[in-house]
Amino acid sequence: MTDAAYLSPPLEIEERFLDYNGHVNMAYHLVLADAALDLAFAEIKGGAYLDERGLTTFAAEMHVRYLKEINFGDEVRGRVRWIGADAKRVLWAVELVRGDAREVTTTVEGVSLSVDLATRKVTPFPDDIAEKLAAAVAAGAEAASALRWLGRRVAMSKR
Repeated sequence: MTDAAYLSPPLEIEERFLDYNGHVNMAYHLVLADAALDLAFAEIKGGAYLDERGLTTFAAEMHVRYLKEINFGDEVRGRVRWIGADAKRVLWAVELVRGDAREVTTTVEGVSLSVDLATRKVTPFPDDIAEKLAAAVAAGAEAASALRWLGRRVAMSKR
């Protein structure tokens, strides 16, 4: 199985991310996932997407699962996969992974919208970006199909 996921460089864990339990607070799991997503989006959109085109992406929806603690000093990276896309939206998955073993600590599934920053309205992705997203979705489809946690809803499991 080929895995076309984007793997970020190590993400910085700051001491201020720690909560009274001594581990990374839940909000900062999302900060780390968002940093990895931004880096993956930069690969698709290029560095001057906002400045040259006046376009950006906004988060529309997310589902976060906290699987293992993240502690200060852990090496954490974000593994980002593009799951689906249409003219104005992209569905993505981020796994925060720890260490060389790539132990999954956190999963985040979400939808981002293409937005014209001048009007603050949802707008289609430019053709070249839509093509890159479609190619990334296709390249990672097999690996993404193995992510059994995609599409889950928040609920208490029956034991």
